[in-house]
Amino acid sequence: MTNIKNIPYYLTAIGIFILFKFGFTYADNDNLIFLLKPTDKLVGLLTGSNSVYISDKGFFYNQLNIVIDKSCAGFNFWVLSFLMLTFLGLKYFNSKIKKLLAIPLALISAYCLTIFVNTSRIFVSIVIQNQMNDIFSNQKHIIHETIGIVTSLSFLILTYFIIDKILIKKTHNAKLT
Repeated sequence: MTNIKNIPYYLTAIGIFILFKFGFTYADNDNLIFLLKPTDKLVGLLTGSNSVYISDKGFFYNQLNIVIDKSCAGFNFWVLSFLMLTFLGLKYFNSKIKKLLAIPLALISAYCLTIFVNTSRIFVSIVIQNQMNDIFSNQKHIIHETIGIVTSLSFLILTYFIIDKILIKKTHNAKLT
């Protein structure tokens, strides 16, 4: 019965997801600066390196010889996290106000998670590629993509289980009072 009541919220979240995905096809680095810039700042802090922003290229790190651009923005992770967090919230929230707040809260939470995961993914990629530079010099793109997939999927699954447990506990405690 709860799922039927949640259909308008599910459709709203799916509509936002589709709009964002459609918009992403036309986006460039400048449009994704809200994801790229915080990630760039954190990567710079972790590596002790500075970048230069070039609109058509992205954030270029001369010392590391890397570019953080549209493909590194974590946009897909952001919209998937948003959808996952929205659906999780709707599963446990009962009041209309909480359900209405679930969508913007999921959007903001997914954004923060994306910046953290993106930074982690890029930093791990830099470290691993520097360690394995001699061994897999011709396979850098495969290593980079593998790190991205494993990191993103791991964080998505971990986030799901943690948020699910928190919401179960919160729902259980609310029923006790």
